[in-house]
Order: sequence, then structure tokens, then C-alpha cells
Amino acid sequence: MMPTLIVLLLVILAVVAIVWVVRKGPAHTPRPGEDQDTAWNDPITPAETHHHRPHEPEPRS
Repeated sequence: MMPTLIVLLLVILAVVAIVWVVRKGPAHTPRPGEDQDTAWNDPITPAETHHHRPHEPEPRS
């Protein structure tokens, strides 16, 4: 019984490894003319942060 369980676990491990490799797929190699840097994961920051001031109402006399 014990060797059967060991073989069954090894078969399951092999199937999981094969599925993981197939789903991961090959590394992406960019084609000529393809955009290399899309910046999809860059942090979003305002373009001009040093010009930002809260609006203050002008004093009335």
C-alpha cells in the first residue's frame, strides 16, 4: 500500500509541474518595432507636484 501512495504522489507532482510550466509559457521576446517599455507598472505621480497649492480665497476689504 505504501509504495502505491508514493507512486501516486509522484505522478500528481509530475502533473502539477507540467501544468505549471505549460501555463507559464515561454519568456516574451519582443519583435522588431514592438514597444519595449509600456510602463504599465510605474507608480502614478502627478507631472507637476511643485506647482500644486491649495486655492486660498483673496481677502475682501
